[in-house]
Amino acid sequence: MREPLKDPPVPWPGEVPPLPSWAVWCGTTAWWLTDGLVTVSQMRLLRSLGEVEGSEGAMWRMALASALLWVPFTVLGLRLAERLPLGRERLGRAVAAHLGALALVVLGRAAFVLLTQDVFAWYERPPGAGVVLVQSVANNLLTWLLLTAGAHALGLARRAHVRQRRADQLQAQLAEARLQGLAAQLRPHFLFNALNAVASLVHHNPDGAERMLARLGDLLRHSLESGGRQEVTLREEQAALAPYLDIERTRFGPRLEVEWQLAPDVLEACVPHLALQPLVENAIRHGLAPRAEPGRVRISAERDGEALRVRVRDDGLGLPGGVAPARGGGVGLSNLRARLATLYGPGAALELRPDTPRGTVAELRLPLRAAPGGKAA
Repeated sequence: MREPLKDPPVPWPGEVPPLPSWAVWCGTTAWWLTDGLVTVSQMRLLRSLGEVEGSEGAMWRMALASALLWVPFTVLGLRLAERLPLGRERLGRAVAAHLGALALVVLGRAAFVLLTQDVFAWYERPPGAGVVLVQSVANNLLTWLLLTAGAHALGLARRAHVRQRRADQLQAQLAEARLQGLAAQLRPHFLFNALNAVASLVHHNPDGAERMLARLGDLLRHSLESGGRQEVTLREEQAALAPYLDIERTRFGPRLEVEWQLAPDVLEACVPHLALQPLVENAIRHGLAPRAEPGRVRISAERDGEALRVRVRDDGLGLPGGVAPARGGGVGLSNLRARLATLYGPGAALELRPDTPRGTVAELRLPLRAAPGGKAA
């Protein structure tokens, strides 16, 4: 029995690496140095209004000392939030650690005030240790709570970023696996149809069959040389289709005429590998092959705004009932539609419609993107 699917476990903080020490110390120092300068500016303004007294030097010493003393405590808070964030897991241990850090902050800053009273003159008259401790609680409790909240918010943001990046990577890997599966399905289908075309000539045209086998070898070589690439240039796609067209020309003789009309400025545009082959094969097999008179396949490509428009037209029998199927169309076309959806989403489309005065046109619209080093788009 298949086990029910379970939600993936929620990653804990170990999923994100700690911030670099140099970044933590530099950023924290810059933050509190700025805070100290703002405090000095405010004190100078109040002194100009007669609200506070004191020398310029004393203001600088007190403001900067008080601000910069927060630097090691801020680093402590950031590291503690990285290692023991407040969450459902290990909550008791995390709360105890943060309360211990708060006690260290209160006691440490109170001790600093007592030890440096003669240097900075924090109080006009030195108070008792109990008064300094109570004052330290009043002055530092809210600041520490805000600092702890900020450290946790930073940790949550970093974990959310990592989760989103991993989700994007998994999505990309899934899309790549899907494309590889579609390509693995398309190549045998392509070669199987070409081999059938060769087999039809073996008995009544051995020389033609031999030439077709040689071109079939070229088809295999092109398939192997693609190296698993999902996209090639339009120029490469034209070269890959040439052996197949030669096989069909040998098979149909003068009954088949092929015409290329590719605009020079789109030859380096990206197209899905083996995108043209199912369109041409569909035109020959279903449009031209069932009738006795000659027929023509015209392959064109041009720029249409920010899109590449590729058309394969034939003057054959046309669509059954004159109506184009919205979906489906055999293995080749179904495969091509699936690859377009995976590669480009709604940015690409494949449409089959009756042509004028007869026949069928298959139109492929893709985002116009140039291959690396190309000139399209």
